[in-house]
Amino acid sequence: MKTTNRYLLFYAILGVGLALSWSQVGKRAQLAPNANLHIMSVDADCQPLQLPCAAYATDFALVLGPQGGSLRLLGEKLPAGVELHLQHFDHSAHELEAPQFRTVDTAEWLLEPVVLSGRLRASLVLEDQQWIAEFPLTAYQ
Repeated sequence: MKTTNRYLLFYAILGVGLALSWSQVGKRAQLAPNANLHIMSVDADCQPLQLPCAAYATDFALVLGPQGGSLRLLGEKLPAGVELHLQHFDHSAHELEAPQFRTVDTAEWLLEPVVLSGRLRASLVLEDQQWIAEFPLTAYQ
């Protein structure tokens, strides 16, 4: 009887741990509720601090590249009304402060770099659709 109780306790703890960890994964991804999620493919040799590179969806693209001391994000053929959300992560996947950016044009933004940033997540939301692109970044020296 004691062995059965130990197994039940083990599986209860395991179940609670899995539920909590999956809730954290969903929170970290910052998905829009009820959105159809699309992951954009990023150029294999992407180094946006040196040369522009792109992330592709079926009908549009995001291009990220250097612009003086900042980064320039340009949307190519973005759907009308799409909302842009940006987030920085360090090399250990810890969330950093949201990047400061300003809109230059309808589909063009200038981003101030974040020190020790490992990657930039660009999330585009339009009604019940969401596209996510992650660009690798290296630390500014």
